[in-house]
Amino acid sequence: MKVKIANTQSDFFQIVRIRAEVFIREQNVDSEIEMDEKDDTAIHCLATFNNQPAGCLRILLHDNEAIVGRVAVLKKYRRHHIGKAMMNYVETLPEVQKRGKITVHAQLTAKDFYLHCGFHEISDIYLEAGIQHVSMEKNLA
Repeated sequence: MKVKIANTQSDFFQIVRIRAEVFIREQNVDSEIEMDEKDDTAIHCLATFNNQPAGCLRILLHDNEAIVGRVAVLKKYRRHHIGKAMMNYVETLPEVQKRGKITVHAQLTAKDFYLHCGFHEISDIYLEAGIQHVSMEKNLA
């Protein structure tokens, strides 16, 4: 398994493919909102498993936090700890470390995953793209 910052056209093609499969096809997120203007300035990460694209996420950098979102793992690669590897990788990035905090808008079904990654809840449940979410954060200090 390998996680890296996406930096080629091929990487971005794979990320779009993964996000379309997970969010649009599996979760019925409207394609009009899945890809947005934030993608233009985000840091995108791509995970591979046996040299095959398996997962992705994006990082939005703000003054005092890094917001991780669009975390997706293709169904056939779930249960291989790819999500955990991606989150661990994010924590190693200097751009993230200097913010001191990571925030996620976690789908309620993924809350336990983020708890196991060291995050804690900071909000009540709310709807985002028609899916129940909870905001969570992790301090990196």
